[in-house]
Amino acid sequence: MAKKAIAKKKKKSIKAGESSSENKEGISLVILVYNRADVIEGIIREFFEKVISKVPNSEFIIAEDGSTDGTKEILAKLKKELPIRLVQGKERKGYIKAMTDSMRAPRREIVFRSDADGEHLPEDFWKLYPKIDDYDAVVGYKVNRKPYYRLVISRVNNFFIGLLFGLWLKDANCGFLLIRKKVIDDVVDDVGTLRWAINAEVLIRAKQKGYSITQVPVQHRYAVSEVFPLKKMPKVIWQQFSQLFVLKKELNRKKSGLGLRLR
Repeated sequence: MAKKAIAKKKKKSIKAGESSSENKEGISLVILVYNRADVIEGIIREFFEKVISKVPNSEFIIAEDGSTDGTKEILAKLKKELPIRLVQGKERKGYIKAMTDSMRAPRREIVFRSDADGEHLPEDFWKLYPKIDDYDAVVGYKVNRKPYYRLVISRVNNFFIGLLFGLWLKDANCGFLLIRKKVIDDVVDDVGTLRWAINAEVLIRAKQKGYSITQVPVQHRYAVSEVFPLKKMPKVIWQQFSQLFVLKKELNRKKSGLGLRLR
């Protein structure tokens, strides 16, 4: 059974370029990309310079999902220059399949995920990194989030996630997180119920299995979201909250089934 909690240890913070004793084998940085030709080269170069080049023995995975705007060509060019690993398919998989496939790609025991729209600062990785020795997952939460309608939706969503699952986070679906590969492997086959909140679902399922989770404040750079376009917001809100209750019923059934088997 996964550990229920880990005592917090007092230790000096890790600066950029330093590694903790446990993390010497490096990390897997995973970025899922779809139609980001306008920003993807800058994002990859920034993450390589500020994270990958400073953590020895790491891998940089770009999971590309059938882009049609020139993203593929940009990635092919970058691959000749930088040690990135491209995970691509011949056809578009869709968000859920592409996301779960990208979760299975890492080869390191510590996995770092970030969105591809440039809303996160790569250097904020160093705020999460020291915590992973003491927790199974470390998730960022945006302290200056914009636009404000997304902040309101996020807070309502976070409240229901806390109420239904006991996972009280300030930004449960944040796409900037550090997580152990064993946690991903333990939950990925079941992920897909929360269509618009896969990151939150991973953490919810991890919490239900007893893994330890903490959160760290990170900065937010405004970026146009592909996941939550404004025109789709009413539909997304309805689906999101409906899916939370579907997930709750599913987890309750599994819990009841486990209880019956143990009797």
